[in-house]
Amino acid sequence: MSAIAIAKKDFQDAVRSRGLIALTVIFVLFTVAGAYIGTQISGLLGEEAGDTLDLIIALQTPASFLVPIIALLIGYGAIAGERESGSLKFLLGLPHTREDVVLGKVLGRTGVVAVSILIGFIAGMIAIFAFTGSFSVVEYAVFTLLTIALGFVYVCIGVGLSSMTKSTTRAAIGAFGLLALFWILWGVIAQLLLYLMSGSVLPQPPIPGWYVAFLSLPPGPAYGSALGAVFDEGGLAVASTYEGQGLVEGGIPIVAEPWFGFVLLAAWAFVPLALGLLRFDRVDL
Repeated sequence: MSAIAIAKKDFQDAVRSRGLIALTVIFVLFTVAGAYIGTQISGLLGEEAGDTLDLIIALQTPASFLVPIIALLIGYGAIAGERESGSLKFLLGLPHTREDVVLGKVLGRTGVVAVSILIGFIAGMIAIFAFTGSFSVVEYAVFTLLTIALGFVYVCIGVGLSSMTKSTTRAAIGAFGLLALFWILWGVIAQLLLYLMSGSVLPQPPIPGWYVAFLSLPPGPAYGSALGAVFDEGGLAVASTYEGQGLVEGGIPIVAEPWFGFVLLAAWAFVPLALGLLRFDRVDL
């Protein structure tokens, strides 16, 4: 119950953030734009304009970029910010354990991210209906839930990092440094490893299984894999780029299988959070 009380208070405080409001507005704009682009692509391909799966594919990209930013912006100061201000000592002076504080922060801030996603996707739903006149409510709801799960993963990463340091500056550098790693450096590292092992910067058939597995590991590709598993749509997963053409040496590795995306998302959520909690339990405030 202590964690729930902390979550409620934290939700009320975090939801008022002007930065969150600005990012939510941007998310709404990108979602509506994605819905429009998805309907136009469906029309150009001669497919039914109301095909929800095509629209989900169009919305995956803005969600993959904006949801992590929103979640990390909300999460990185969760613990470190209160340590800097001194309010954490007061909070722990109440009948709350450190585990209650961390769990409450995760729940409260996941709720804030979920509200932002729901606002964006409701706007997208209205836009889809306006552009097409019909869509699958069930598929869209599942997509929304999986996107909230992605937000939860990044909130856990942010709160985990925040629990490891008493400085919001260090927590922010760590959080957005991870984004740079996932979005930019991960691909560069993959190309460097490929060059060292095969002498080529670009993958040539047969493509090593480890290369596909490595590209599938970050939260973004894991989110795509999970979507691909649920909707049985290979185009959402990294492995599908090579699987259909039989280009992967030895077949698709298990790490790159669509269903394994759920395992990776769980690992990215709970491992950083557990490490942060272990560190937070041992430090003097």
